[in-house]
Amino acid sequence: MRILPILLLVFAFVAMAAPPKTLVIQTNAQCGMCKASIEKQLNALDGVKEAVLDLETKQVTVTYKGKKIDEAKLRQAISAAGYQADDVAPNPDAQAKLMACCQPKEAKAGGCCAPKAGASCTKKEGTK
Repeated sequence: MRILPILLLVFAFVAMAAPPKTLVIQTNAQCGMCKASIEKQLNALDGVKEAVLDLETKQVTVTYKGKKIDEAKLRQAISAAGYQADDVAPNPDAQAKLMACCQPKEAKAGGCCAPKAGASCTKKEGTK
């Protein structure tokens, strides 16, 4: 009989836990490098369960815990990586460091993933 109240408390706690929220953010992603960068930036945030960018639609779908992070912080994280996030403009310094293929179309010089300032599109993180 003592277990019944404990089970009821556990059930009530689980029932009160807020379900994860989902947000779709329009970006200006251009290529696989953009996808990897945006997803990495978002997935590193506390409260984000999953972030997946669809390159065809240029939309990133973020599943997150609303009590830990809000929509504005999610958009700011994308901006901090150098990309447009709905109506939040990209951070200019971060955008300037992106590969040529990740730059806005009007700023592109060369084809997709054309190196910018001696960088390589296939460069692995942590290498020089």
